[in-house]
Amino acid sequence: MQIKKGCLLPESNSKKIKIFIIAGELSGDNLGEGLIKELKKVIRNLEIYGVGGEKMISQGLKPIFDIKTLSIMGIFEVITKIPKILKLLKLAKNKIIEIKPDIVVTIDAPGFNFRLQKSIKNLKLKRVHYVAPSVWAWKSYRAKRISKFLDHLLVLYPFEKKYFTVHGLNTTFIGHPIAFDHKYKDNDYFYENTLKDKSLLKIGVLPGSRLSEIDKLLPIFIKSAHLINSNYENVRFYIITTKSFKSKIDKLFSATELNYYITDDQNEKYNIFSNIDFALCASGTVSIELAKASTPMLVVYKLNIVTWYIVKTLAKVKTATILNILLKEKFIPELFQNSVNEDNIFKIIKNYINNLNIRDNQIKKLTKGINELKNSKGNPSEIAVIEILKLLKV
Repeated sequence: MQIKKGCLLPESNSKKIKIFIIAGELSGDNLGEGLIKELKKVIRNLEIYGVGGEKMISQGLKPIFDIKTLSIMGIFEVITKIPKILKLLKLAKNKIIEIKPDIVVTIDAPGFNFRLQKSIKNLKLKRVHYVAPSVWAWKSYRAKRISKFLDHLLVLYPFEKKYFTVHGLNTTFIGHPIAFDHKYKDNDYFYENTLKDKSLLKIGVLPGSRLSEIDKLLPIFIKSAHLINSNYENVRFYIITTKSFKSKIDKLFSATELNYYITDDQNEKYNIFSNIDFALCASGTVSIELAKASTPMLVVYKLNIVTWYIVKTLAKVKTATILNILLKEKFIPELFQNSVNEDNIFKIIKNYINNLNIRDNQIKKLTKGINELKNSKGNPSEIAVIEILKLLKV
């Protein structure tokens, strides 16, 4: 579905439209990029302010501070950063007051973004949040709370809408953009030569996009890689990371005798994900990216011990992987906390390398899960923009 020219705001040729967008991490930057692209198609006189990564900035976002300062994972980690978070909240609110945007769109990062949205509820502007908080997993009371200060919620998963509409919050299931991404099969991006080598066993090593994740997981991942390497011939490991962490990860791998390839070019992920045999990854959006590429995976989750205790006590689901939740079946293997060690990781990966039936079964279900993330009305970014246009016309 394409937004027709008739959807252009009547005043968009003359009146300047200001939109303030905040994304909290790399996955939010990806969503924000698509959103800004579509907004630019229908609003000619547009200014975008806020917080985003390289992709959003490349689309014209004028950043007020670095997105990396919001990449905080875990309850304990947040507590230790409270003074810094409060300072950033005050800065963001003051910038919104100064800029006077027509609408504020926050993407994910609910801990920060909901506090910001609540703090500006009395300002004369519209408030939208993109990516629902996981109220189906824990903290269900948040659904009622956010309905009091948001004008609209855009959700990625089909089962989420009911949790918010019951509280009177206008909610739209837009689908997940990754489910509509055709670049996993057709692109002009760099294709690393060894990906074509059928004699190689290709394993993805994806320790996350936050420093806290990388510090906890990468040493274990490298130990796991050693086990794989000592039990199989012709193994090559593929790491996709960001510019901020590339040198750190490269330094650790270069101290080993492992055959590896590392890149911080996010466009390369399409060809890497589509051609590796298996992926070891931190919990997060990457699991959906791998599913779109039809690549079997093992997802691991390791938090600070205090954070883990609270999550384990309050969580209403037994899985952290969204496709498992969506299909109501734990078909993507997971390891949590103390179970995240090289022996357990190797045991699972070995099963997938040696047993094609297990591998093919996961791939079939990955395809099914991705199809359920699609909204039949069209591209998620386009649907999101249509909802934003409705609010701007009020």
